[in-house]
Amino acid sequence: MTPIKAIREKCIDCMSGNMGEVKLCPIDDCSLYPFRFGKNPNIKPREYTDEQLETMRARGRELHVKQSMKKAQDAQGV
Repeated sequence: MTPIKAIREKCIDCMSGNMGEVKLCPIDDCSLYPFRFGKNPNIKPREYTDEQLETMRARGRELHVKQSMKKAQDAQGV
């Protein structure tokens, strides 16, 4: 388990196992408060250019086709 996931579990435990209460946590001076959703708030999501996004989409489509073909071959007993 990663440290961030362990913090998330601790927050859920602190709120008596109620995941919905973690969102409503009133203890904003807790050192774990910024990490309570299981994410590190200090890490920004990566931003991709349109070209990079299209390349990733194309790779995803290719992988999907390969997996579909393999499933079809397995179903035929090849």
